[in-house]
Amino acid sequence: MQEKISTPPKGCLRLFMRAPVFFARLGFSGWERVFGLTWMLLTTTGRYSGKKRYAMVDVQLYDRNSDTYYIEAGFGHKCDWYRNIQEHPEFEAQVGRRRFRATARLLPPEKAGDIVLEYARQHKAYTWIVLRIVGVDPKQQLRELAEKGVFLAVQPIK
Repeated sequence: MQEKISTPPKGCLRLFMRAPVFFARLGFSGWERVFGLTWMLLTTTGRYSGKKRYAMVDVQLYDRNSDTYYIEAGFGHKCDWYRNIQEHPEFEAQVGRRRFRATARLLPPEKAGDIVLEYARQHKAYTWIVLRIVGVDPKQQLRELAEKGVFLAVQPIK
């Protein structure tokens, strides 16, 4: 089994993966639902610069009862947006047209495993594509990968 997820993409692949952020900032949010996906635009404060920083992440699962969104830091603890949230715990999130101030908490590995398995069940083709992009063999055990990942529960600040 691969021990770590590859480093963030560079060059053309980085531009391709940043395109959803660009479109969301222009006001084109929620179009991913056509494909059965939900994305969250994060606006964090840079840990060094203090400037606004933007990232788009997959919402793995949404729990209506607790108003909680479950997301993953695709490149683990080295993810810039994740490190920004550690330094500045309050941030802005947008899902579709809904914008809110939020905080996030790290999930225990067993809960992350449950979320990934449910997401993979609901989005088989998309899961395979994303795993290939980040350099993971999709045939590996998803639960084991999830338990090594960084998953967060994002909740609006009430």
